[in-house]
Amino acid sequence: MSSNIIKFLESSSIENPCLVIDMEVVEKSFSRIQKAYLGSDIFYAVKANPAKEILESLNRMGSKFDVSSRKEIELCLSLGIEPSKLSYGNTLKKSDDIAWAYKNGVSLYVFDAVEELYKISDNAPGSRVFCRLQVPNQGAHWPLSNKFGCSKDMAKELLLLANTIGLLPVGISFHVGSQQTNIKKWEKALAMCKEVYLFLKKNKINIDFINIGGGIPISYLEDSYNFDIFSRELNRVLRNVFDNNIPNIMLEPGRFIVADAGIIESEVILVSKKQLNQKNRWVYLDIGRFGGLAETEGEAIRYKMEVKGNKGDKGPVIIAGPTCDGVDILYEKSSYQFPLRLKAGDKVRIYSTGAYTSVYGSNFNGMPKLKEYFINSK
Repeated sequence: MSSNIIKFLESSSIENPCLVIDMEVVEKSFSRIQKAYLGSDIFYAVKANPAKEILESLNRMGSKFDVSSRKEIELCLSLGIEPSKLSYGNTLKKSDDIAWAYKNGVSLYVFDAVEELYKISDNAPGSRVFCRLQVPNQGAHWPLSNKFGCSKDMAKELLLLANTIGLLPVGISFHVGSQQTNIKKWEKALAMCKEVYLFLKKNKINIDFINIGGGIPISYLEDSYNFDIFSRELNRVLRNVFDNNIPNIMLEPGRFIVADAGIIESEVILVSKKQLNQKNRWVYLDIGRFGGLAETEGEAIRYKMEVKGNKGDKGPVIIAGPTCDGVDILYEKSSYQFPLRLKAGDKVRIYSTGAYTSVYGSNFNGMPKLKEYFINSK
C-alpha cells in the first residue's frame, strides 16, 4: 500500500473511478527485481501498463522492453527508446507489422510455428529469433492455456530451420502463467529448455539466452507471498538445472513492476438485496470487468478492497460493476466483507491495481475510461 497515493487521494477532488500510480514504487520494484536476478536482462512487459510516465522512467533505469504490437513499438520509439532495446514478443504478428518493425530497427522476434518463422525470414531477414516452448502452467492464478508455444521437439526443428533460412537463433522462451507460485512448474520448464539448449549445442548452435518470461507473483487478497524467498528458490533451480553453467537469463516482468504501485478509487452506486431475507448484499461499483477489472473473470485475481472511512461491523457482499451486462460481476463466490452501513456514494479503494487494469478499460455502455494519475514524491 502506498501512503503517498492515500495522501494524494485525501487531498484531491478527482472524479471516480480513477487509478493513481506511485512512480517511486515502480522504480523500487524494478530495482528489486534487478538485484534479485543480477546480470539478467529485464524486458518490461509494456502490455501490463503502457503509460509513457512508466516507460520513460524504466528506460532511464536501464530496462529493455517486451512489446506485443506495432502500436507498442511506435509508443516506445516516440519516447526515445532505442529499437535495440525492444523484443517483439508476440508469437502472432502480421507480415506488414514485422516488415515495419524491421524497417524501424527492431531486430529480435519470437516465434512458435513454421509459418511465423518464414514470415520473419521474409520480412526481417537476418534478424535474431527465439522460440517459445509450450510448458505446463496449471496452478497459475491467470493461466495462459495452450494458445502459445510449441513442443520441445518442434522447437528443436524450428531453431535448426531458422539457422538455414537466414535468421539467427539466439534463444528459448517460456511462460508458466501469471501469478505462478509453484516453483516446480518453473523447474520443469527450465528442464525442457535445457534439453533444447543441449540439442542445439550438439548441432553447433550456441544460443544467447533463456527467456523465463513473466509470471513472477505478487501478493493480492489472501496471498502470503515472499518475493525474496521465491527469488532465491528460482535462482537455486536455475543453478541446479544448468549445473551452475547458467546461460544468460532474460525476464519479462510486468505485473511485478507496476501492480503494487497502483490504487483504484471507486464509488458505490447501489447497495441492495434481491430477496427479503438474503444474507449477502449486492454492492455495485462504478468500475467493473469492462472498466478495467477484467482479471476478476472467474475470480482469478482477487484484489484487496477497503471502504474509505466507513467503520463498524461487516457482512458478506457480492460485488458487481455498473454496466448492463450480466457477466459484469467481480466477486460472487469469494468471501468479501463490507461494512453493514455501506451506502451509495461511499468510496472503495482497490489495491495492487497498477497492472492490467487501465489497459483493459473500455467505453462499453458509454462509461468513461479509467483515468490515470501519476505521482512521484521525490
